[in-house]
Amino acid sequence: MKIRTAVTELKGVRVAVAFPPPAWVTPGMGDALLARLQPYFPTLPVMLAAVRKHGVRTHATFQAQALVGDADLGALDTIELDLDLPPPRPDEPLPF
Repeated sequence: MKIRTAVTELKGVRVAVAFPPPAWVTPGMGDALLARLQPYFPTLPVMLAAVRKHGVRTHATFQAQALVGDADLGALDTIELDLDLPPPRPDEPLPF
């Protein structure tokens, strides 16, 4: 599975943001995806986001919506992360 991701700072907190299909930005499926993403960003909180015309829907293990506020997540520079490949080892450079 490939997914677009970005690392950004929201209200002073550095976070990893993943942009899966909107159906994954929910409890259940989203929780499974968060668990798969965490090894790729071991030192950062990870959130899922679905950008819509009238705002952003988020899912995370923390208060993501409050952290996002009015930030324009759709304007972030993203990279494509292949979750079928193992995360980088600690001695390898990170993808961001």
